[in-house]
Amino acid sequence: MKNQALIDRYTEGLVLALADAADYARAESELKGLCRLFEANEDLRRTLANPLLARGRKAEIVGDVLDRMALSDKTRRFVLLLMEHARLELLTDILELLPVAWGAKQGIVSYEVASAIPLDEIRRQRLAAELGRLEGAPVRLTYEIDPSVLGGLRVRKGNLVYDASIKGSLDRLREQILEG
Repeated sequence: MKNQALIDRYTEGLVLALADAADYARAESELKGLCRLFEANEDLRRTLANPLLARGRKAEIVGDVLDRMALSDKTRRFVLLLMEHARLELLTDILELLPVAWGAKQGIVSYEVASAIPLDEIRRQRLAAELGRLEGAPVRLTYEIDPSVLGGLRVRKGNLVYDASIKGSLDRLREQILEG
């Protein structure tokens, strides 16, 4: 089960420890490499997931892996902190949230945009410009294709969702009809 509050807290802690863009790029690259290693090595994943193996022994194994990868001190300390608190399984989720948290630290507002079909470059630029104008800050958009949208867009910023999709309109109409 994911614990979003923990993922947010660890991600924010990592971002606060990063001094500049170069520091961020290195940490992100190293953590991606570590995730790829865990994904590729089933024996390692199984060993670290084994509840019968002592936490200290797991930390030794991860320490050996980190030594071989020659990670920066910040990345190494972060991974060992996750190990110490039995939170290493959150690493993939932390890595997924890291660009958004880093962008927020830089004053960039992140949005997720869902559409039924891919948006062409002109529409992407117009959407980014309009959202940037509304925010009064630079924006970062990530796009996903969601056939359930049917048409239009669904734009999400954190927990706030702007639904300008056909499906959203139909859902609102259905609610109004049911309410009488």
